[in-house]
Amino acid sequence: MMTAYRWGALFAGMMGLLTVAQSQQHIHLYGVMPTVDVGMPIGEGWYVENYSFACILPMEQLRPSFGATNVMDAYGPGEVEDGRSVRALVFAYTEFDVTRTLSPAWSLTGSYTHEWVPSNVVRAEGVERDTRNEHRVWLQSKYQHKGETVSWWWRMRWDQRFIEDLAPQPEATWLVRPRLRQQIGASVGLGQGAVVASTEGFVEAWDGAKVASGEDRFREAWSSLQYSRKVNDRFRWDAGPLVVSWKQLGAEGSLGWSHYWYLQTTAFFTLSQGE
Repeated sequence: MMTAYRWGALFAGMMGLLTVAQSQQHIHLYGVMPTVDVGMPIGEGWYVENYSFACILPMEQLRPSFGATNVMDAYGPGEVEDGRSVRALVFAYTEFDVTRTLSPAWSLTGSYTHEWVPSNVVRAEGVERDTRNEHRVWLQSKYQHKGETVSWWWRMRWDQRFIEDLAPQPEATWLVRPRLRQQIGASVGLGQGAVVASTEGFVEAWDGAKVASGEDRFREAWSSLQYSRKVNDRFRWDAGPLVVSWKQLGAEGSLGWSHYWYLQTTAFFTLSQGE
């Protein structure tokens, strides 16, 4: 069984993977992420589910400018009066998944996802608050090794993203921004539950994603360390820190990273057929 020190070292190592040593600025914001997952088997080897969360910053927090105020003012949700302040809802997300189990270790999942991102938009009338919609379809393959005490998994996901362009246009336009996601994770039994750690990197795969170098394609990463407890066959909960990191870009490439530290609590419900 891993000691608290070893788990801390593992989490620190995961964070190190997110931000490879670069002489760039890093900023940190803090919030909560309530999450609900409801799923149901629909036949042998098939499973459907809905996974939803909201990212919430309970207190207004001021974001440093990375030395490029014009870039930061147009970034993120924030108040209209101050493009560098952030509070309340950062973004909300829901996905509808269908999973096919191919073997005890392999599965395939297809999904439709919708994401809402409140944003500050610079228009001729001034800075306005608006909500950017993103529609996404993705296909995922997952390998999972289940042990008596230690389990681990690897998954690869291809996102086909359709992002609303909030810039003033005669007609609404949509940007196509495909990307590749890779996640690794592990679960270790601890008492009546388990400690679950994972890290995931996001690589942009569209023309223009390479701003100044190939490294600019790596723009986002998620890392989490959760305690998972199964209450019964139909209900499980997870809780722990989740770090969402976004690279901030200027005309010359990367300016630095914004790290959103969330306390995530997830309720997993499994329904029976016919409910």
